[in-house]
Amino acid sequence: MNMFAKQISSSDLNQIKAALPAKIMNGRLSELLERIPYISESVKCVKYLEREHATLIDIDTQDLAERDKINVDLDELIDALLVSKISAQKTLKVHARPNGESKAKYPDNSADYYDGNDVRLMEAIDRLLLEVAVRHGAQVREYASIYTADIMERNGYHKNFPQNVYGVTQIPHNYTLIKEIRESQSSTIPANLFQNHGAFLQPCVCYHCYAETQQTVQSEIMFTLKGRCFRHEIQWRLNTFRRNEFTMREIVFMGSQAYVESKRLGFMDEIWDLFCSLGLYGQVVTARDPFFHYDDMKTKGAVQLMADAKYELEFISANGNASSIASFNNCQDTLCEKFEVTNDEKNFLHSGCVAFGIDRWRAALHEQYGPDNRNWPEKLKNA
Repeated sequence: MNMFAKQISSSDLNQIKAALPAKIMNGRLSELLERIPYISESVKCVKYLEREHATLIDIDTQDLAERDKINVDLDELIDALLVSKISAQKTLKVHARPNGESKAKYPDNSADYYDGNDVRLMEAIDRLLLEVAVRHGAQVREYASIYTADIMERNGYHKNFPQNVYGVTQIPHNYTLIKEIRESQSSTIPANLFQNHGAFLQPCVCYHCYAETQQTVQSEIMFTLKGRCFRHEIQWRLNTFRRNEFTMREIVFMGSQAYVESKRLGFMDEIWDLFCSLGLYGQVVTARDPFFHYDDMKTKGAVQLMADAKYELEFISANGNASSIASFNNCQDTLCEKFEVTNDEKNFLHSGCVAFGIDRWRAALHEQYGPDNRNWPEKLKNA
């Protein structure tokens, strides 16, 4: 393997500094900085040094073997990026923040819990989004927070995004084992006593709809559902917009290719109008999912961008940071094929979904209006 990232000598054993190839710019650079934290649990911070065109990686280990492993993996990542087709991100809609706003009007202290105003704000947001879904004929659903092994095997999320998943384990219903645990002097239960049957906490909610319609014949069908979602995020990147546990509402629609794309674009326009009417600032851009494996980055992610299969609505904070608060996805016939959902001609349906991060909408609105509901837009007060 060639060493694409030239290692720069550093006296600090808790840092790795690497000069980058000239071709690692723009989209490739953004992709690199997004992926470096997943190289190792030892990575605690990643910075881009623009003047040197280099990365500075803070690590919490001085183990030389671990440092060498990080360097090798970094080189493999850069190798993959150099041969990947990273299409330029396209901006479809913009609602620019007025000049002069450079910091949030209201600090957000909701990292550990939500208070009553936070809960009321999220309920109001969700009612507005639910109204949109029902107006389009969506059937309302509520499902469990756990995906069975069968559902996960069909959708493949855990294979595409293993960095995100939380598995579910349990203690067997075994009297002898339970008695042993009860009588143990330890305050913990040894990990080897837990069993795993392939279930996962849901990282998103949409797959329940495919399981409900599995192996059925449909023409057009639409669902809306809300649930708690769980994703294994990198600890030092957590903030009010990025949480390990959060609430998601989705609108899932299945039908012909034309029906799915029409609904996706229609929802995008309607949600954009709602976003702007609530006095929020941001943009709609093309995006791709964070496929974990480098080979997926060369294929699946590139295809998503080239096909405009995923759009994201990004809220732009006063400090300039962008956070996706909604996505508009065209899954083509991929998921309906996996769950064997067909039409009368036995062709697999196409499907799409619109996903809303309710916690992120709350964070955006809190930054703009604060916790006092007297300052909220009338749409939220009346929701």
